[in-house]
Amino acid sequence: MKTNLAILAGGFGTRLKKITKKIPKPLIDINGKPFIKYILLYSIINNINQIYILIRHKKLLFKKTLNISLANIKVKCISENKPMGTGGALFNLKKIKTDFLILNGDSISLFNIIEFLKLKKNKILLVKNKTYKSNNQLNNLDLRKQKVILKKKSIYMNGGVYYLKKDLINKISPKKSSLENDIILPLIKKNMLYGFKTNKEFLDIGIKKNFIKAPKLMRKLIPIKAILFDRDGTLNKDFGYVYKYKNFKWLKGSVDTIKLLNYLGIKVIIITNQSGIGRGYYNKKDFLILTEKINLYLKKQNAKIDDIYYSEINPDLENNISKKLFDRKPNPGMILKCMKKYNLNKKNCFFVGNSIVDKIAAKNAGIRFYQKENKSLIDQIKQNIKHFLEN
Repeated sequence: MKTNLAILAGGFGTRLKKITKKIPKPLIDINGKPFIKYILLYSIINNINQIYILIRHKKLLFKKTLNISLANIKVKCISENKPMGTGGALFNLKKIKTDFLILNGDSISLFNIIEFLKLKKNKILLVKNKTYKSNNQLNNLDLRKQKVILKKKSIYMNGGVYYLKKDLINKISPKKSSLENDIILPLIKKNMLYGFKTNKEFLDIGIKKNFIKAPKLMRKLIPIKAILFDRDGTLNKDFGYVYKYKNFKWLKGSVDTIKLLNYLGIKVIIITNQSGIGRGYYNKKDFLILTEKINLYLKKQNAKIDDIYYSEINPDLENNISKKLFDRKPNPGMILKCMKKYNLNKKNCFFVGNSIVDKIAAKNAGIRFYQKENKSLIDQIKQNIKHFLEN
């Protein structure tokens, strides 16, 4: 059974008052990108490819910022005609005949999505309660034989993540209701709701003290700022000294990868040796013209390369102590310059290339390296990011 994702993002964010007067909580900037894009990033790298964002407040802002369709990844905003609450909002999912993973748009936990989805039962995620001190019933939960129970006091609470079967969603009526109080709580009382515990960090930006801490915590949870790529053989076919646009052929998934990373707010930077310039096979102008044509093509695809570093020297003509030689891979010069400019380090970037030269350059610069695999680049990058975040 296919599982789609729905993100609840229709609230007014009243707890944050002035902060959410002009912009909804999920779209608040955290370290240079909307908070909800951290949720989307973690969902996409866990192979959730069809995502619906349920919106109401400032709906045009959401649609402008979040709608996207590429490769097999689709993100679509669905707006309510009137405020329906977190329960009533799910009525809009009835026409989509699948089970749903449902997330709150103002909270995140890097729980194991794959394990969570294994048991195809109505369930919720339980996280450790480090924030809420009230006696709200869903702040004091535990498990008994995998099913959720209410307790007078517990270290676990509702983590704002749900798996709902399509037959349950089909019973939701088109009226205002609360997902927690009108759907989840009755299931708990009837002993019909399963649970999944995680000890992973949990962040809810709806509380002001958490919102203040959010930038620091998100740098820890999802630190990635940029991905560095070799060019020939990684993004495009390597025919040897490619400098004419007619010979520039994108490898499968390359353009979609760039577009996706742009969408998620992750910088795309190319690190390439271009010794053909130094060898006289083509000149610097040829390289820059090709680069311009590549960028024009990407612009038509609503994508872009954020920066490019290249070494034009012929290593056969340079002595071993040449400063210029330090830029040429496997030396780390270009990578180090890039890291300094964009404030990158081994915790917030990695390098993808197709050769031992790329691997050594990454090692010399002190950042992680991933070898280009014989598969669509977008599938590899999703896997690489997942591995990067989990290790």
